Amino acid sequence: MEAFFSEWSAIEKEMGNGLQSAGHHMDMYESSTDDILEDEKHYADQQKEYLFYAETLRAVCRKHELTQYDLETAAQDLASKKQQCEELATGTIRTFSLKGMTTKLFGQETPEQREARIKVLGEQINEREQQLESKHPEGREFVKNAWADIEHFKEQKNRDLKEALFSYAVMQISMYEKGIQI
Repeated sequence: MEAFFSEWSAIEKEMGNGLQSAGHHMDMYESSTDDILEDEKHYADQQKEYLFYAETLRAVCRKHELTQYDLETAAQDLASKKQQCEELATGTIRTFSLKGMTTKLFGQETPEQREARIKVLGEQINEREQQLESKHPEGREFVKNAWADIEHFKEQKNRDLKEALFSYAVMQISMYEKGIQI
């Protein structure tokens, strides 16, 4: 920029010194803004880091929701199997089902078939109960670890934000001091 004003000052004889001085001041302004932009870029990078960490926390929450959904699905499946076993044992069907309709249309199963189905359902119930029992500790462990991570993040966030705000304030003060000097 100073070169532009220097060339202009060579053409204009009356304003030559003023133009050269203006070019010099413009170059000073330009160099000070580059420093300021570089400093502010550092603070923007810190904020981006927290944005990425927030995305990670969101993913942890989604994983917890999926774990909870799996747990609820397993519990619902277990309840359904228990209801089927109870209906077979008592012979009363409380809900509408294709099996109930076929039984009414084509008649009852033989006692051997019913016992075999009850046995199979009993085994499935045992499997589902074991699966459900194994999912409870997994869920509790996940929540415990996730909560510890979130608490650590909160503590670290407070320290980092105080430091960043303090540094940003110092940078703003130095920027204003440079502006006054310029």
